[in-house]
Amino acid sequence: MNYYSFSFLGLCLVVGSLFTHKTVFADTVSIWGEYHPPLNGDPTDAKPGFMIEIAQSIFERNGHTMNYILGPRSRGVKMVKDGDIDCVVNAKIKDHHFLAFPTEPWGYHAATLFSLPSSSFKYKDIPQLKGVRLGAIASTRYDNGSMDEYLKQSPNNVSFSHGKDALTRQVRMLLKNRVETIVSCPLLMRGQLKSMGLASDSMKSVGEVKPFVGMYLACGRGNKRTEGYVSLFNNAIPKMRASGELQKILDKYGQIDWIDIYRSLASPH
Repeated sequence: MNYYSFSFLGLCLVVGSLFTHKTVFADTVSIWGEYHPPLNGDPTDAKPGFMIEIAQSIFERNGHTMNYILGPRSRGVKMVKDGDIDCVVNAKIKDHHFLAFPTEPWGYHAATLFSLPSSSFKYKDIPQLKGVRLGAIASTRYDNGSMDEYLKQSPNNVSFSHGKDALTRQVRMLLKNRVETIVSCPLLMRGQLKSMGLASDSMKSVGEVKPFVGMYLACGRGNKRTEGYVSLFNNAIPKMRASGELQKILDKYGQIDWIDIYRSLASPH
């Protein structure tokens, strides 16, 4: 092979690699999230949250790297809206309609009351709570409505917990019968029981204060690059579900696939 043919072949290989090696066009995608395990936790933790692990898997297989930043959600939402960062975890369509959302949420929030399996308590309305010992996490918004208003009054029958381990303390109080029911969310409670090594049937739901609301990883709208990330989510999730990868991630956090709730809420009643 002479010099000219070798150089031409080398040029072809280099040019070809530009079109076949996806990392050449890779981005660093900035993801912002407020601390809400098991959805998203500490970026340095071995288990940073199932939303973070799902996103990281999708970005990596498409040649991108991900920079996960922890901070107040309101600030993150504003930064995504302003184009300073790319996406934000745990966004809600009703509250953040100006962002670009994937087709499926990556989980659901519902303000729910939990009691021990032996309990006969069944939630009907807020006034009923005045007659029970209730556990709640201080300074938490549960429903942006009647439950939050009730807790703001700091009634004597409510035991509040504070800090990152607040839900752990709530669960322990319930198991010791120091409270009759605690308010949380099915998604958070599943993750909490998993982290404490407790069976999923250690407690039961005794009523919803607020219906299910989808939680999303949403990105900037009106930007071709960030809206492209949303397309990646839409394409990847069904494949991850079919391959078992999605459930493998969810199992690490004691979670169930959201697809059944998604289908039931999307279907006409």
